[in-house]
Amino acid sequence: MRIRRIHGFLKLISVVLIFLSCLTTAAYSNEQGLNINRVSAAENKKGLRKNSDIQVVMYMTDWCPYCRKAGKYIKSLGVNLIEYDVEKNENRKKEMKVLSGGSAMVPLIDVEGIIIRGYVPEEISAAVEKRKKQ
Repeated sequence: MRIRRIHGFLKLISVVLIFLSCLTTAAYSNEQGLNINRVSAAENKKGLRKNSDIQVVMYMTDWCPYCRKAGKYIKSLGVNLIEYDVEKNENRKKEMKVLSGGSAMVPLIDVEGIIIRGYVPEEISAAVEKRKKQ
């Protein structure tokens, strides 16, 4: 009986911690200017696209920690992210191999034709910035 209460209490604490971490992450993203979904007046005059208009495709697996980091980072940029689990979809795995030149390494990130192998935040943000200018 006592163990069940403790177990229930631990579950409750876990849920609260997860909830709080989500709030903290959202606040941190906005505070640091990472969630750049809007286009400033200066950018609009230059004819730049909004981040939300940019499509990013990520080929990933559930178990890959770099895939999770990349997904979180890409979402913080405010772009339109599509994730394909290559272990669950053989066609997407073949598609990924064609794009990567035969490599099965994940994550593979496609920012509207700019291919990035692995989780490299600088390359991802540079690709998004490049596509904003088109």
